[in-house]
Amino acid sequence: MTEDFVVRVVSNERIARDVHDIVMELSSAAEDISPMPGQFAHIASPDAFMRRPISIAGYERDNRRVRFIVRAAGRGTAAITSMSRGESTKALMPLGTPFPMESAIGTNVWLVGGGIGTAPLIYAAWSLFKTGRSKIKSFLGFRDERDIFGKRELGTFGGASVNTGGFVTDLVKSALTAEKPDVIFSCGPGPMLVSLQEICRRENVKAYASLEARMGCGVGACLVCNCEIKGKRAEYRRVCRDGPVFDIAEVILS
Repeated sequence: MTEDFVVRVVSNERIARDVHDIVMELSSAAEDISPMPGQFAHIASPDAFMRRPISIAGYERDNRRVRFIVRAAGRGTAAITSMSRGESTKALMPLGTPFPMESAIGTNVWLVGGGIGTAPLIYAAWSLFKTGRSKIKSFLGFRDERDIFGKRELGTFGGASVNTGGFVTDLVKSALTAEKPDVIFSCGPGPMLVSLQEICRRENVKAYASLEARMGCGVGACLVCNCEIKGKRAEYRRVCRDGPVFDIAEVILS
């Protein structure tokens, strides 16, 4: 069930250049929600009119705490990363279609993240790890060493490889010479996903991508975040409602 919650900052830690790991406590009405990896929240920024879509990087049901990893990319997100312990705002959540977690339990799962796209994969890794039945391997790409986050955390689940200043998909191609995963979960910039889509097509690997897109309403009404789906005729889906997670083979990325 989606609700517009009052959220209070519990902690805010800078973990990389312009990137903050923020934990927020939801209001007492949050017992009925169960955010899934790949879903997001539409968070009200203290210094911007429009809300900002932020991936959920973790959720602790017992104490109603939700984790966000936020990059200060503009005025709105910069204001969110500047929030101090005890400050409050509003968050509409959970939103969107998550990664197909149940089908990944007990399989060999690769996580491929680029930049801030690593955030939802951390939640996916924790969720799979708790089942004790999945094999997890992570591949992360960042502009340079100052931008790296999540490597140590994801490494505890089965190993994490990092590429800086190049293409994280080069790591994926190299790893595919030794083994093939059952499924790939990914999130990152468009060029990374285009490259991954081609690799998965060529190697016949099932993959899902969480798309990054500018959003207006966050609930599918404004049609700002449409993406095109492959088919005989032009067909579009809303990233905020039908996604952000899609079968990577079904979307037109280039």
